[in-house]
Amino acid sequence: MTKDNNELDVIKAYKTVEGNHARGRYNQRQIDVILHEVIPELGVDVSGNLIGIISPYRTQTEAAQEQVEGSGIEVQTVHKYQGREKENIIVTTVDNQISEFVDNPNMLNVAVSRAEKRLRVVVSGNEGNENTNIGDLVKYIKYHNFEVVDSKIHSIFDLLYKQYGQRRKWYLENKRKVSPYPSEELTHALIERILQRDEFAKLDATVSYPLKLLLKDVTLLSKAEVIYATNPLTHVDFIIFNRMDKQPVLVVETDGYAYHKKGTKQQQRDRMKDEVLSKMGIPALRLNTVESNEEKRLVYELDKALGRCDVMTIIGN
Repeated sequence: MTKDNNELDVIKAYKTVEGNHARGRYNQRQIDVILHEVIPELGVDVSGNLIGIISPYRTQTEAAQEQVEGSGIEVQTVHKYQGREKENIIVTTVDNQISEFVDNPNMLNVAVSRAEKRLRVVVSGNEGNENTNIGDLVKYIKYHNFEVVDSKIHSIFDLLYKQYGQRRKWYLENKRKVSPYPSEELTHALIERILQRDEFAKLDATVSYPLKLLLKDVTLLSKAEVIYATNPLTHVDFIIFNRMDKQPVLVVETDGYAYHKKGTKQQQRDRMKDEVLSKMGIPALRLNTVESNEEKRLVYELDKALGRCDVMTIIGN
């Protein structure tokens, strides 16, 4: 777009909730905002090659590419988008505190000028970014009466950030301590709250359950899987089961990003655990501390395990 023809809804900024969402050059929360708020708001056919996502960092680009694979949405770094355009451009700035690299005025100019019709910019909701070029862009959007949206996407793990220390204390108040890890404490509180609903009254949960007690037929497992699964130190974080017959319904794992990230030995063990559970016919849900919408995802997995939902209907909603 090079000329103002009084088009509506041209520029909009989205602010994530406060928190240390970026992990180096990767920010899953901004990707979640793009997938669940920005793209639905644009209201265009994602298979029509009308949307481009731009990031200053290759790590963010690769993560977003994985999550939109096959959709028709093109994700590239700023440099690879130079000289090209899309009707709708979404810029993910990644940083919690805007760095000199991301704030480079020439790079920012290239990113925002790729849009032919509409531009969306996803920024951190943290304080301290006001006196930057990105901050000036948000001010420009406000000044010209375009919209600055406070994202509604939250995570129970947001309470791990120092900004939410008092709220975390309140959230866990009077809760039975089940783990030395605050992330697992938050997961346990969420599970307890959901299982109090009438539709899940027949379910219960326990913590740190030995994986070997879930094995039904070890002949289905490889030798390495048998050794791993029967090790007395191998546990699942949470097992949700039917009160009447004690049959497992769903395993829930809490994954800290640094410990469980791609390429670690723990990720290899996670994959083996998932494979063992799959062979035993037990569904599993992994809640990573950099992701979001845990309550909705847990309810969906429980409904699916109990045969009470249409998968496409739930995803569509």
